[in-house]
Amino acid sequence: MIKLACNYYKEVEELIQNGVIDIDYFKFPSLGFQMSVFDKYDLSDYELFVNQLNQIRPVMMHGIGLSPNIIGSKSFMDEVDISYVKKVINLAGVNGISLHLSGIDNKLSRTENKNILINNILFLKDKFSEVEFFSLENVDGNPYQYRETFGVCIEPDFIADIIHETNCDFLLDISHAYTSSRNLGLDVYEYLHRLPLDKLYEIHINGWIETENDIMSHTKINPHGYEILQNILKENKPKIITLEYGRSNDRLFCGIPIMSPDRINDEAKAEIRIQLGRLKEIIRNFDK
Repeated sequence: MIKLACNYYKEVEELIQNGVIDIDYFKFPSLGFQMSVFDKYDLSDYELFVNQLNQIRPVMMHGIGLSPNIIGSKSFMDEVDISYVKKVINLAGVNGISLHLSGIDNKLSRTENKNILINNILFLKDKFSEVEFFSLENVDGNPYQYRETFGVCIEPDFIADIIHETNCDFLLDISHAYTSSRNLGLDVYEYLHRLPLDKLYEIHINGWIETENDIMSHTKINPHGYEILQNILKENKPKIITLEYGRSNDRLFCGIPIMSPDRINDEAKAEIRIQLGRLKEIIRNFDK
């Protein structure tokens, strides 16, 4: 059975508490302003926060707190704080790790970057052999903002090689796949079907708005996003689909609702409710 998760916001919490929506997990963190719970090294604020949320729905951590998350870094193994990360994961309501597949050094060769990534991933997998999943996510290859930033990490064949050679789970972010396909000049479906969908564990879905010189993601899911999701589900069934909606800014000035830590946005709340309703309907149609 496919589980349904959603970015954590107060809006989502209120919708659950009022019986308007039902999801399986909170995905956390959702936006940068939520990272303050990690400010104390002893994780006391984070512990208090997730303990409260876990009473409503289990918290599914994305990333490993403030310990270095850059899995492609040459210094990752020296810098990552294993005891800290274990506490982050153990306090969450879901026993799993998901990270962005990124952080390579574009001055190094493809082979060098690949070897660094594989060694770092295998090191972390060994330290966390007890987790239920260890998933790596394809990154945002926005051609207007990140044309060179992620280098080979946006190439679908490179992603597939890393996932298969480390035997990791794959976290597909649909909007990231779209932006990366545009960056590489590929049809989005060609791009998707070269990704390691045979190892698919989770899908992140959100919408995007495209102009002549930018693509802004994490907006309300557009028809193309739903179409891509349903195309994938015809042949590949993830364990989890996560609504990764919500922005703290509107850099394209399109009038989208903005999430903030200090007030409830009723327009965003309504968009969350509509999207989760549609995703539940899609899951029911494919989860047979």
